[in-house]
Amino acid sequence: MRNSNTNNWRSTALIAGAILTAGVVTTTSTTDVHADNSQNNAQVSNDQVTYSQVRATADQQLAQLQSANDSKEAQQATANEQSNAADLAQTNAQIDQLKASHAAREQEQAGAIAQAQASTAASIEAQTSAANAEYQQQINAQQQNEAIQRAANDQQYAQAVSQAAENQQAVADINAQYQQALSDAANTQTSRAQAAANNYNSAVAKENDTYQGKLSAQQATNAENVKNAEASLATATANANKPYEVATTNEVAVTGRVAKPQTDVKVPDYVAKYGIHLEVRGYNGAIPVSDYTYPEFANTYYGEYPDSVVITNKAAESTPHDISEMPLDFQPGLLSYDAKNDHSEKVSADGLTAAQVQVLRALALSWENGFRNNVFQNYREFYNAVNKNDGFVNVAPVDLVSTDFTDDIANQVVANRTKYNVDNNSHTVKDSGMPTEATYSSIINNVTQNLQKNLTSEFNGKTVYTDVNENLTTMQAGTPTLLNYAINLYNSMQGMYYGELVNPTHIGGHAVNLLRAGVRTVGIGFQKLTDEMTAKSGSGVSDRKNPSYAVTFDHVGFNIDHDANLTKEVQNRNVWGTSTVDAQLNTIKTAQYHVNKVPGTKTVTPTAIDVQKATASEQQKLADAKAQAQQSLDALASAHQASLNKLEQQYNDAKAQVKANYDAAVTKATSVRDAALKATGAVDLQAYKAQLDSAYQNLVKADQVAAQKLAADRDAKIANIKKTENAKLNAKINELVPSIDPQIKQLQDQHQAVIAHGDAVLAELKAENKAAYNKLAEQFNVQLAAIQQREDAKRANEVRLANNTVVLPTAVNAAVDTVAFPTVTNRLQAETTGRVQPISAPSIVKTATQTPITVAPVVATVNHAAENTANSNESSAPVVAQTAAVAATTNNGTQTPVASTADNKATKADNSEKSVVKADTVAKKQTPAKKSESSQKVDQSSMSIVALATTALLGTLGITYSSKKRHN
Repeated sequence: MRNSNTNNWRSTALIAGAILTAGVVTTTSTTDVHADNSQNNAQVSNDQVTYSQVRATADQQLAQLQSANDSKEAQQATANEQSNAADLAQTNAQIDQLKASHAAREQEQAGAIAQAQASTAASIEAQTSAANAEYQQQINAQQQNEAIQRAANDQQYAQAVSQAAENQQAVADINAQYQQALSDAANTQTSRAQAAANNYNSAVAKENDTYQGKLSAQQATNAENVKNAEASLATATANANKPYEVATTNEVAVTGRVAKPQTDVKVPDYVAKYGIHLEVRGYNGAIPVSDYTYPEFANTYYGEYPDSVVITNKAAESTPHDISEMPLDFQPGLLSYDAKNDHSEKVSADGLTAAQVQVLRALALSWENGFRNNVFQNYREFYNAVNKNDGFVNVAPVDLVSTDFTDDIANQVVANRTKYNVDNNSHTVKDSGMPTEATYSSIINNVTQNLQKNLTSEFNGKTVYTDVNENLTTMQAGTPTLLNYAINLYNSMQGMYYGELVNPTHIGGHAVNLLRAGVRTVGIGFQKLTDEMTAKSGSGVSDRKNPSYAVTFDHVGFNIDHDANLTKEVQNRNVWGTSTVDAQLNTIKTAQYHVNKVPGTKTVTPTAIDVQKATASEQQKLADAKAQAQQSLDALASAHQASLNKLEQQYNDAKAQVKANYDAAVTKATSVRDAALKATGAVDLQAYKAQLDSAYQNLVKADQVAAQKLAADRDAKIANIKKTENAKLNAKINELVPSIDPQIKQLQDQHQAVIAHGDAVLAELKAENKAAYNKLAEQFNVQLAAIQQREDAKRANEVRLANNTVVLPTAVNAAVDTVAFPTVTNRLQAETTGRVQPISAPSIVKTATQTPITVAPVVATVNHAAENTANSNESSAPVVAQTAAVAATTNNGTQTPVASTADNKATKADNSEKSVVKADTVAKKQTPAKKSESSQKVDQSSMSIVALATTALLGTLGITYSSKKRHN
């Protein structure tokens, strides 16, 4: 059946409201059954619920959800921390290795680096001197051009003067005197400029010689310092590379003895004559070995007989001596028992202790998982035949678990079987003489009802199938030891599972039940049989001196819409309880394989990282020596350049002074000339002279601007020379010793990316958890508001008369279409708006003399019964009689579960052979019980209360199964 909106908790509240109005309660039950496999639909109930029930359930579910959210977030945070720490350690190790390689490379190329540095310094010096010389030539050219312009102006002015006073001797004499003054000033300027240049060149040459001497001395000192540091590093490296002894703890693997099952077993004639009787559809009587796809499976069926009697060719390697030697995997084959070599603990006449039961549960769980996994890995065709309609073809099953959750189921099953005297030939079903509420399916439904309800609500719109079934076998022991019981159970399970794998179209019901991929848990119960049970004909118990047991395997699981991914996600949730057999399994595993730690010593050869750490100090000293060497060379070059700059400035100052003296002499000569000419009465040449001077000053200003640019260009050229040469030097050094900074930066960026990713994952998880919590709280709050409104309306009709409370009748509405619930934003708001709390299993509120009627949760589930019946010749149960339900199918294989109220009958067998029901047996049709209604009219004169009448249509689960027995 589909999970529609009428099957969630909101509709439960709505239906409860409709019940209050109509005064009638209806409970329906739908069951589907199949041979050896009862898969239940949870009951669908609609009832009025009380406020306190809703509140308690809300608190519990919200607390559980919050706890689960906190656990997932803590696990994610821990995973982030571990991932970040591991990645950081790996990143640091890679960086240390890069640094070690880089230091070693520097050491190897030290000589080449020093040579490159010296060559670079010489090149910079030569190019700088050339740039200064070029600049000086340009300045000299400017000065020469200015002198030429000045001479031309003087000549033009002289011509003008001569023309103005051509015939005057005085003018000639004045001009002659003026020219002589200019000539004297020029000669003086030339001699002084030459002296300044000579002084500058001499000082520069001396400075260069001094610098070269200091540079050679410093380079020698640097080479010695670096050589000493390298020698010290070499000594430290040699010492660090020496192997050394350390104390160690060696791990020695110890493998314990594990028995190996044998498939080629021989049995006595009185056993073999019975043949192999397996209840598989299509066969009546013995099944030939030739019908088995894998003939070795046939012999495993003899495990159904007491093992001490059956196997005559006992192999030593197939005989365990203690519980620790029992195999945990469950390969095909039987184990033999040797009482003389049994070192296990005794089992008292009172039977197994609780601790011994847990050991057997641990072993049986391991064997069931071993069977499932071995069939999937090595005999896939059987697994796919069982799960072909369930979405699990070629999809590995999830391991079964045995937990406190399943122990509770198993213990209740055992208690009910004991209470109702159910023997080892009967399943835990109604036809075995017990009430419906005592059957294994009812026990499972009661335990899983909340989980069923949650899954149906969660997967709204999808079909939720239940996988619920029970397998049954008998366990006995000729010798009262835990090992004898374990071997007996092992061999019995071999026959119950491998013995039923005839071929992919004929698989026994026990094997089908276990191979269902939808089951996730198994409750394994050990019911101690009474003397009356073991004495029955067909009990299969051969030795009644020691306690015998009916062992039940109640499997539970869900299949979500035949979707393997959704189903496995649910199976992997933390909703199945806490394992109760881990300690027992670990004890056996440790005995079969463990590691001893033995003290000793070993020689340790230092790794490159160890050497790197041990020589870090000497490596730093070498790096410091190289750095100091370069710093000393840089200091000398800087001081040398400062001296050259100072000499150049002095030279420029001297030239400026020479020029200033010349200009002053020219100005004086001009002034004398002009005064003399004026005194002679010649024409005023001042305007003409001003014009010439203005042109000359403009040239001087332009030359000054040009000189500034030339100086800037020279400085830029020198800076570029240093930059270019240093870049070449750095490139050469990087070529000799490549930089590791980009690699380190990349590693650090990658580590930060790992951290950022983990933070993003955790933040997303927190957001999802918060949204899920708020959604659930809002759902409960909406329902509680409706219940509060209902209860307020009910209290409005209550009247107190003496010591009695009378509820006045309320008008009955013909129908309730919808119920509008107020929206509550959070739990705090809900708690402050009255009594709004979440809701769980509802109950009808009656008068003070009535008992509340508890209603089952609304969970829409569908089982696999219909699917198995749709194609009976593909995966069928040992007994084919269907007496409980008819699975309706269409031609294309669509299954529709059909409800039934009858149980399947257990198949009986006697000592001679197993009973086999013919394949053409058909299911009996059942007539469902009729719905009944009752009501009481209101006695207006006595103000009696209208009583709620309830009608229950209860369906009971039925099972068709095969009971495994022992043959004497």
